[in-house]
Amino acid sequence: MAYERAFSIITLGAVVAFITQGGLLLLFSREDERSYSERSLFLVVLIYSILLGTVFMWISYYYDGDTFMFSKTDAMLYYNTSMHVAESGFRSGIGTIMNNYAFDDWGALIFDSIAMSIIPNKLFLNAVYVILGAFSSVLLFRISKHYMPDSYAFLAAMSYGTSSYIILFHCTFLKESLFIFVVICTVYYLYQFITNQSRYSLLAVALCLALLLLFRPAVAGMIAVSAFVYYGITQKGKAISLFLYAAAAGGFLISLKMIQGMVDSYTAGGDVDSVIAYRSNGSYSGSFNYFVSFFGAFLGPFPAFFSKSDSPSRLVFYGAGLMNKLFLVIPFWAGLLYSIKNRALEMLPLILFVLLEMVSAGYICASLELRKVLLHMPFMYILSFYGLYRWFQPVRLTHFFTFFTYAVVIGILFFWNVLRA
Repeated sequence: MAYERAFSIITLGAVVAFITQGGLLLLFSREDERSYSERSLFLVVLIYSILLGTVFMWISYYYDGDTFMFSKTDAMLYYNTSMHVAESGFRSGIGTIMNNYAFDDWGALIFDSIAMSIIPNKLFLNAVYVILGAFSSVLLFRISKHYMPDSYAFLAAMSYGTSSYIILFHCTFLKESLFIFVVICTVYYLYQFITNQSRYSLLAVALCLALLLLFRPAVAGMIAVSAFVYYGITQKGKAISLFLYAAAAGGFLISLKMIQGMVDSYTAGGDVDSVIAYRSNGSYSGSFNYFVSFFGAFLGPFPAFFSKSDSPSRLVFYGAGLMNKLFLVIPFWAGLLYSIKNRALEMLPLILFVLLEMVSAGYICASLELRKVLLHMPFMYILSFYGLYRWFQPVRLTHFFTFFTYAVVIGILFFWNVLRA
């Protein structure tokens, strides 16, 4: 009975998240250009994240007496380690981190330990993550303004920043909020360098890439590959283009080797109901599993309306934001195809990084585990609203694409939830 009461509250919280985000987007879609400022965006995302995050953590506390959001394995590992470092001293604690944890955990553990040394309370780190989330939205807004009017750029950034799944990660003790912020910073400074050729921007890109090595080295390789390919194409005819293509190929091979080396840990770890993990020893064939994995990579991840376990699940919280995101899938592919068709080279780094992430997630059967595909999702919003801006303006296309989008989304939702049953 306790589970049933908790699950009903979780469902209510997810419905509130879905409706309030949709209402927020409708409200700002009717504003004038003066409303689309970085200050407005920062405050909206910050306040909304605090309010919705508080609701999420209250529900978690109601369910099991803490605010670690139902799943505690990795979150408690980060929390206990950072608290130990804060109590034992930072210098000795760094040695503990380096001697006992993998290289791709160092970044989060060091950051968390610094935060816990300032205020040893989980809620303090959650507040820091909420602030980083608001800054992430501002950086996405700046990137988006390279390609579309302020109104579309604002809605793209706000759609991402107010999504329930990213706010949920702000409420945990996991590394994703910080990790995504560093990825967005890397791409932002890359576009700053592309725009102004500033050596300071290039130095910032190099520093961000070095930081990414402490979270997931393959991601740093993917961004570097995207940059090398872009500059190889723009420098066509020059000797340096051959060097850039060679560097891109080398970076891709290194990234692929890293990804291949992480296949076992990716497919064995995690706590999200994944059809790949669930059916891996079942009656479905490996080819079907790969079909589902690539289907999820290119169109998902998908919202789930119920938990497969007997206890409440974070899946329903994820589903609120993923439901709204799913309606942007068709515009995303429209924006990508428009960019390719019209040779919009300025979009190339974004497109390459997103596609590399998608293909990699599909290849390692990790596309249905939200933590593994979060990194390219901010940029999917940019490409989605770019597609809305470029393709959906002609009146003759509006009604057709609206109907087509709804039909596809309803079909995907039905397919996914029946498949999970």
